[in-house]
Amino acid sequence: MPQLGRYRFSFDTWKTLEIEDEYLEESEEIEDPEVETKDWGPIEGVPCEGLSVVFVDGVRRTEHLIYLEDDEGNFSEGAFVSVGAGALFMRHAQINPAHQAFQNFMVERFLLLKEGIDLGEEKLRFNFRESVLEFRVKTTNKELSPFVNELMSRMESQVAEHTFKRLKPDLMITDGTVHYNAKIKELPFVGYVKKHRKRYVPNDKTYVFRELKVGERTPIVKLHSQPNMEGEGVKSFDKFTWYVRISENEGISGIARLEVSAGIGLKKAIALANQTAWIIPKFASAEFSDRRAPHNLTPIKHLENALRRRLGSQALIRRILLKELITAR
Repeated sequence: MPQLGRYRFSFDTWKTLEIEDEYLEESEEIEDPEVETKDWGPIEGVPCEGLSVVFVDGVRRTEHLIYLEDDEGNFSEGAFVSVGAGALFMRHAQINPAHQAFQNFMVERFLLLKEGIDLGEEKLRFNFRESVLEFRVKTTNKELSPFVNELMSRMESQVAEHTFKRLKPDLMITDGTVHYNAKIKELPFVGYVKKHRKRYVPNDKTYVFRELKVGERTPIVKLHSQPNMEGEGVKSFDKFTWYVRISENEGISGIARLEVSAGIGLKKAIALANQTAWIIPKFASAEFSDRRAPHNLTPIKHLENALRRRLGSQALIRRILLKELITAR
């Protein structure tokens, strides 16, 4: 049986690491549903010709699962994973060439292990032709799947912060809920949330969902958020959230939720909400080209595809891991 450090190991050749992002959702506490207005009716988006928009997203992929066995016969699961993040810049009503649109791609690879497992190495390197495949060894006391999401989220935050400071776009859209750490919570990043796991509108105001037309939004609701991520600089922070109808699909299936940190102030949040209500429906995907339509925005779809290409060939990476680990150790 091959060795990794002092551990015997074997590959799990068929199981894949299930990656869920439910842990990213905030608490259900609605602090103030009338922070913007008491008149709870649809609000029309504000046209912004020439608006510059940056989309930020991340991808993750399990390359291989392994089992480690110590000298006492105790088993522990580990995972080789690849994580990527990047940004896509667009200016409305202009041609956006790919070489100018795609920005700040990052790819990192990890061997994730349970806390207490010590391989005696910080990195595993595998030579392949003229390239080096490198995995950083990280341990965690959490389940591996949500820990992968935390790594991806932190990578997204680095890309978002760097891209915003360099390009200064009018609008910054991050795919998923705003879960970034405290040091950038004052920045106007808009989280775009596709799935509706919880509702952030009081029962007596849900009628507004039926009244919304494409390009209109609900009034802003203030939330008190308790993030589940841990680590340096991570604190709870309040958010402003609103819903936008992005397609003619009936009910909530044609509506997306957006949010920003309350640290940017209500005035700025209202301006961003008005911009998103106008621009987001223009990027909604169509069912004939995307099974996640309309919520998977077309720029995000192209960004995800570009990021996955940068992760490299999964089949090749799996072959390298199998060959190098089994024959060389």
